[in-house]
Amino acid sequence: MKIALFAVGDAAWQGGIQYITNLLFALDAIADEETIEVHLFKNEHQHFPGLEKLKRLQLTISAVNSVFEPFSLYNRLVWFVQRKLQGRLIPRFENYFLKNKFDFVFPIRLSDCNGRLNVGAWIADFQYHHFPDGANSETTRKAEQLIGDIANNARKVVLSSNYCQNDCLRLFPLSEGKTFVMPFAVHIDKSVLAFNKFEEVRAKYSLPEKFLIVANLFAPTKNHVTLFNALGILKRKGLIIDLVCTGNIVDYRNQSYANDILKMLTENGIRSQVHLLGLIDRNDQVAMFRMSTAMVQPSINEGWSTSVEEAKCLGKYLLVSDIDVHREQSRNNPLMFSALNPQSLADKIEELWNDTSSTAFPETEKESRANDNYQNQIKDFGRRFVELVKFAPKTK
Repeated sequence: MKIALFAVGDAAWQGGIQYITNLLFALDAIADEETIEVHLFKNEHQHFPGLEKLKRLQLTISAVNSVFEPFSLYNRLVWFVQRKLQGRLIPRFENYFLKNKFDFVFPIRLSDCNGRLNVGAWIADFQYHHFPDGANSETTRKAEQLIGDIANNARKVVLSSNYCQNDCLRLFPLSEGKTFVMPFAVHIDKSVLAFNKFEEVRAKYSLPEKFLIVANLFAPTKNHVTLFNALGILKRKGLIIDLVCTGNIVDYRNQSYANDILKMLTENGIRSQVHLLGLIDRNDQVAMFRMSTAMVQPSINEGWSTSVEEAKCLGKYLLVSDIDVHREQSRNNPLMFSALNPQSLADKIEELWNDTSSTAFPETEKESRANDNYQNQIKDFGRRFVELVKFAPKTK
């Protein structure tokens, strides 16, 4: 099985980088079940650290502009003719994949070249529809156009949750018969759990002894507002909870939002207890997950949450908002709170804080068991991708 993967994401959207990385490790996990050859095509600004730990997968990484035909005048004329006469969408890519006989190309929308090219595209979520003011108007307009194009015209439309599939079918009826739900799992290498130099990490980032952690970009849908207000409620009760925030503080889609949200630290009197770290080393971040009392995922919109999967993989307590996709992803979680209700979150935090007052973190045995059990979900992700390759869409 010869697979072409297009890199998605960058420093501004780490979620895309993580998605492709997790998929590669999922395919690596089932390499003894399927013979899979993967070619990853990326741009120079896209970086995928950690892929050297892949054990069995046949992986070739290529820069897009070093593999595909150059933008010469002759090529441009040929591609123009192919677009007009043959219905090719991106001839530069499609010619290469046909010539080299790839079994599947993902995640990108290409023409299927009269059934000769097996392709699929991924829609992460429908945030632009549910929260159009979450980004600048130009970004929202482009997202609406791109996602609509994928939903209506892609041969296979991949969603990460049943929640998103329902959105897709409701917003784009033409996608019926083409949608495929493929929840992703995350890869946290077992060797990471052997790390024990936590005091070095604590000193490096000036971390307190006990804290909660949230790993989200500062964007309206990530809902730091409810979290900061909840901490303010608790402080007024005399309970001071430290919070570590990782993730990009400035969202390129809504650059003024960071200033708005940071004002809330002063308004709630919690500036000294909220530690804003920005983008940090991935190994340090995982160490902080392990050191924390709990992870927090307060989002009001997700396609499938990486943070939820990370908490499951590490066996962490997870304070999670009660949106539909979280109910699908984190069933029967006793620490689920009403997404826009700071008091609901404050109550859950206080309850957990008291219940874990004598617990030492990380809980290494609990982590190890959770990580072992989670390997089945990683394999399920890889197997589901193989099913996607073989999936035969039906259109009206």
